[in-house]
Amino acid sequence: MAQFSSSFHRNSLLRTKQYLAGSLFPSSAVWTRSGKMDTLTKVMPGPVNPDRPAAPDAIIIAVGIVSEDQLKVTPVGNWSTYTSETNKKIEFAKDSKYTFLIISPKNGPVFAIDFPVYIAALKKQQNSVSKTGIDKWLLAKDSSDDTIIFSFKVFEPKTATNSNTDINIKMCPVPTECWDELAKIARSHVIHPFIVYNTDGSIVEPLGIPSKLLGTLVECSFGIIYYHFSTDDSFSGIINQVMILYPAQVKPPSLFKASSRPDRLPTLSLEQVYAQEEKAVESFALPISHLGLSNLPVPRSLKCKASKEPEGSSSKHINTGEVEIVSKDGNNNKDAETIESELEKDTNDKGKTPA
Repeated sequence: MAQFSSSFHRNSLLRTKQYLAGSLFPSSAVWTRSGKMDTLTKVMPGPVNPDRPAAPDAIIIAVGIVSEDQLKVTPVGNWSTYTSETNKKIEFAKDSKYTFLIISPKNGPVFAIDFPVYIAALKKQQNSVSKTGIDKWLLAKDSSDDTIIFSFKVFEPKTATNSNTDINIKMCPVPTECWDELAKIARSHVIHPFIVYNTDGSIVEPLGIPSKLLGTLVECSFGIIYYHFSTDDSFSGIINQVMILYPAQVKPPSLFKASSRPDRLPTLSLEQVYAQEEKAVESFALPISHLGLSNLPVPRSLKCKASKEPEGSSSKHINTGEVEIVSKDGNNNKDAETIESELEKDTNDKGKTPA
């Protein structure tokens, strides 16, 4: 399979009327009243007349990274097999919605430069029809990143125009144990599947959609509907299809995860710690009893050993606080200079060759 080229794909999108960042989009879509809502539709050529068929919905294209925030692409979250109190089956919530967000692909500069253009184009469409100026549900206002929200109903009541719609329940991202309940809803409602295409054009297995989408670069084809309320205006991005352009990159294992940490050292007892200290001290060039300086710490192991001298020993122990000085001749009043000169003399004597 050929490697995906962001630049090539973007150039092909810019030549279409559907691409939000293209120069042809602004003149290709218009709001059309339909019952209690307005729908963004295609601009139909020729003069307006009552006999002309209704304009089809405008299909808009945007490219972005699927955010982990509010990634809800299955209605199972609104339903469980049994209630906890009565152990009785319950129905799906009829107002279940698919929801997901796309954000700017900041690590991919080709499409990142287009994302602010998407936001500006959508705001312009909202402002052209909004009555309150309080626009909700299409663009995230409180987010630190530019974000486009897609949120649309899983179930839609059947009407005269959609009663013949036949949806394969197996195409819905729900476990098999939910199919019976979906079949009941299908008698009175149209069930909208959530279809995602792989890079090779194959359909993503429904139950694998959530994990497949997270962090992935996708091309979203969608329409927009608008409802006016007394206090605000509601815009909804209705997904037509989602196509994966570039899979999410696998992150290297974290250095801070338990599986990658070095093995923890075993806890040592005090006796083991003292033994290690004593072994370290014995590697010094000078024995600890020759230091004679009260500001140098002595390992506790040596203090313990000194306190256990056998009776009758000629050694004397003077506790100076932090340091316990041991002297074989009982003279513990030597200063540092005297001790240093004696050490130097001993060293010189050892270096002399007998005559």
